[in-house]
Amino acid sequence: MMLAVGLTACNKTEELQPVTPTNSSTTGNMPITSFDTNGQKLLSEGTFSGSGNYTVSGNVKLYEKATKRTLVFTNIKSSNGPDLRLYLSEDKVASKFVEISGKLNVGDYFVELPTTANPNNQKFVLIWCKQFSVLFGSAELK
Repeated sequence: MMLAVGLTACNKTEELQPVTPTNSSTTGNMPITSFDTNGQKLLSEGTFSGSGNYTVSGNVKLYEKATKRTLVFTNIKSSNGPDLRLYLSEDKVASKFVEISGKLNVGDYFVELPTTANPNNQKFVLIWCKQFSVLFGSAELK
């Protein structure tokens, strides 16, 4: 009897691009220069760290204004990988998560949270390789 074992490595790579006004409209992320913290309430923040052999760094802050919540990313850097996404999750294994960005970018930018996101329970921002279901890094919002 043979047993097939799946590998949980994210080996294929694609180059990550910094968010600029010219490429932000295709990713759903907006450059940090257009985010105004006036009237925003800082709810929580976290620092990214890598998982396993992957290197991830940067910071994330969660702001709220009226009913709109926004994640602001600064100095984001990550190992290259295919299909890297941003998730908001209840844990580091991406259970009960919401995808908050279709493609990870590096640098400084912000992402408005979808109404389905619940940052009261989903306190982990994950950099996740969707193609291979692999965690590249995370930040816990505290």
